Amino acid sequence: MIHLQWIVLVGLQCCAHCYENLSRRPTTVLTQSSTYNAQTASIANDGDVHTDDLNCAHTSPNNEKAWLQVDFGESYSINNVKIYYRRDGDGHYNWKQYRFRQFYLDVSNSSATQTPTSLRTRCYKDNTTAPNLPPNIIDIPCKRTARSVIVETTYDPPEDDRDGEHGAILEICEIEVYGCETTCRNNVCDGFGNCTDGCVDGYWGPPACNFKCPADCKEPNCIMYNGHCNSCKSGYWGNTCISQCPINCIGRVCDKSSGTCTQGCTSGRYGDTCNITCSPWCVGGTCDKQSATCFNGCVQNWSGSQCDECDSNHYGSSCSLVCNSNCVNYTCNDTDGICSLGCKTGFHGDLCDRQCASSCPSGCDRSIGQCNGDCPVGKFGEFCDKSCNQGCDDGCMRYIGICSSCIDGMFGDVCDRNCISCPTGCDRISGRCRGECPAGKFGEFCNKTCSQHCRNGCIRLTGSCNDGCTVGKLGDFCNETCDARHETCCNQDTCTRYCKQSSVPNTENMSSLYVVITVLCISLLVNIFTITWIFRNNACRRHDVIQEEKKDTETISTPGIYDTAEENTGYQELGQLSGPSHYDQLQGFMIRNRSKKK
Repeated sequence: MIHLQWIVLVGLQCCAHCYENLSRRPTTVLTQSSTYNAQTASIANDGDVHTDDLNCAHTSPNNEKAWLQVDFGESYSINNVKIYYRRDGDGHYNWKQYRFRQFYLDVSNSSATQTPTSLRTRCYKDNTTAPNLPPNIIDIPCKRTARSVIVETTYDPPEDDRDGEHGAILEICEIEVYGCETTCRNNVCDGFGNCTDGCVDGYWGPPACNFKCPADCKEPNCIMYNGHCNSCKSGYWGNTCISQCPINCIGRVCDKSSGTCTQGCTSGRYGDTCNITCSPWCVGGTCDKQSATCFNGCVQNWSGSQCDECDSNHYGSSCSLVCNSNCVNYTCNDTDGICSLGCKTGFHGDLCDRQCASSCPSGCDRSIGQCNGDCPVGKFGEFCDKSCNQGCDDGCMRYIGICSSCIDGMFGDVCDRNCISCPTGCDRISGRCRGECPAGKFGEFCNKTCSQHCRNGCIRLTGSCNDGCTVGKLGDFCNETCDARHETCCNQDTCTRYCKQSSVPNTENMSSLYVVITVLCISLLVNIFTITWIFRNNACRRHDVIQEEKKDTETISTPGIYDTAEENTGYQELGQLSGPSHYDQLQGFMIRNRSKKK
């Protein structure tokens, strides 16, 4: 709680004074002439403003002089010094500030041990005499610039005689030195050391104006918050004027912000900062500062507004080489001599120094010499130096040599394959014959022979015989020999698997067939009639059984019904049909008939 009160008190004091307490800076050092009972000088700078004995720095008795020094380490603008001296209380027996009579306050730029009193600057001298007392808390104005503050006394108070103590003694509980950096304008700053009125000339920087302005600022002062110069000395530019103007600016004068030359360039230079040399090929070596245009034109073989390129007929680093005469309009690239508008007819290459092939009727491509347009009839290739195949009927394709069409008897992409088996020619791509094959030949290419057993040749695509086989052969290709089943027709004429081509009809076989058909029809009718009769007979019997059951309901038990049903013979009569059927009889007839033929 005490600590919090101290913070509030210090804050109020800072606000009231609007100066920084320099004693509290981390670089400040307090020393005293001697120390009593371990009460060192640092106690006077601990921020505690209580004035009882144990809260105070204390020098030893029996010394002619006693002093306490506050050393800041460098000079500051001091405004006032506030001292809290020992007073234990207001009671009669409480120790009071007897030893504070006759003290004096000095400032110096060196330590108290090194500076004689005569060389210090005195800010205050107390003239209180016994039994009077000076105030134990005193605020002393001291507007000085110094490195250290010294509180000193040579007074020997009579109150010490009763205790047997003698000499000068200091008992300072707290010392506060308020001031600012020496660079604060009007020596004004806030409690945190910020220069509230700005900086003195030559300094900048928040919070305490402790940076020097750049040396080449035109004015002695600079912008406080960033150190930028308002303007620069002649020959310098930049925010802090540390950059020199380009050496080729006339008068070495340039813009403060950009460094561009404001008075123009020295002879032979151009650009915003005059750092580029005019073309050496400008007549007179001079050019415009902004555009670099040569004022007096270009020397021989050079061209362009800045004389930095060769004229149309020359090339090379010095424009001393002449373009090839085969370039169109005698014009070439000024760097490497490549003909920029192409070559004259009959020449090719970057420099148009190579002739086109003699086989190119319309000239050739400028880059690789490939012939332009079509090749002469009978020639093909990029350079028209290859001959079409002799089988081509009307030349061939320009680049790959494929024939447009073939002469008769040839086929293939380049008409290099013959189709002599085709009597009317063949397809150019596949080689398949057009139209019919020669007699006795078949297949897509008419290269297969019909069977020698075909009567009148064979079908073109499949090779199957057109008009049957010779005697004793059968099959689509007449490649099978007739067996015993075909003896009759084979001996009389040609035959097939069923002798359909026999020229003499077999009346005996036809009669047998008619008989078989008739028997099958009769058998079918008999079976239909028999099945119908069986179903009708069974229906009648079931009806009679039902009538009997109604009469004997009271006497006949349920199992008896099943016994009666089991004795019913209608189903047994149907089972009698298991004897030889008409179909079996017909089959036997056909077998016997076949045996007779054999």
